[in-house]
Amino acid sequence: MTPTLTSIRDHFQGSQCPSPTEHTGDFAAVALIFREMDNEPEILLIRRADREGDPWSGHIAFPGGRVEAVDATTQATAERETLEEIGLDLTEHGECLGTLESEFPMKRTQGASLLVVPYIYTLDREPDRYTLNHEVAELHWARIGPMLRHQSLTRFDFEHEGRSDSLPGFDINGRTLWGMSFRMLNRVFCKIDSNFQSLQ
Repeated sequence: MTPTLTSIRDHFQGSQCPSPTEHTGDFAAVALIFREMDNEPEILLIRRADREGDPWSGHIAFPGGRVEAVDATTQATAERETLEEIGLDLTEHGECLGTLESEFPMKRTQGASLLVVPYIYTLDREPDRYTLNHEVAELHWARIGPMLRHQSLTRFDFEHEGRSDSLPGFDINGRTLWGMSFRMLNRVFCKIDSNFQSLQ
């Protein structure tokens, strides 16, 4: 049985996972946004535009980005980036339930690293329209049921630091959600469904 939007709210309402205080590198934040459509929860995903020099070029991901000087908090970063990237004002249309554990995009290396703070939102009502900026190629609402049941499970083959590797992912309209975003979604699924088998 697929969890409802209400059960997602119940699991994450007020959840706070503080970022490591010893981190000395850069911070970023992303928004995991859920809505209910035809009595089944969906999550908002974007495909990042293909851009030379961008390590996340073309990836399926969540809206978000790096903390900037104008941001009072990492939550403010997630909300500002979501508004800039897809035209969705989460302060008007959504509710922030809490946070997940912070993630590093790749394995931690020596020196400064980027630490990403994920925030969980539910969408209370749809905006009149979504407006994608130059950083975003596509927007998708994906049902979480097939992911929870492993029906959309796939693999992503890639090369990193001179070696080939393969990681689990979810198929999203012919493209693969993998890596950090996949790990974050796995954490969500483990919390909302006691029968979900983690794929990390």
